[in-house]
Formats: sequence, C-alpha cells, structure tokens
Amino acid sequence: MDGVADSYASAQRDGPKAAILVTGGTALAGFLVTPHLPTTRDSRPRQPATGTPTEATGSTL
Repeated sequence: MDGVADSYASAQRDGPKAAILVTGGTALAGFLVTPHLPTTRDSRPRQPATGTPTEATGSTL
C-alpha cells in the first residue's frame, strides 16, 4: 500500500512540473514563429462618428 501512496505523491509533484514546462515551451515556440508580425498599423482613414449606431433600438427619449 505504501508503494501506491508513494507513486501517487510522485505523480502529484511531477504533474504540475510537466504542465509548467509544456506551457513555457509553448510560449517560447510562439515567440519563435511570430517575428514577422507587423510592428506598425496600416494608415487607414478613420470612420466618422455618426452618433447613434444603426443597430440601436428602444426609446428615443
């Protein structure tokens, strides 16, 4: 019975370690595949504010 308890305790320690390593590895891999993202916005003309959105419903009071 002690072997089962020791195995369970070991799994309880190793599981979070593995999860943190996988999460960190995924984040680092994300940095490696995104170096070519645009660093500036495209210059697009702003749309003028029209006041009330066309989807607005309800009372106009």
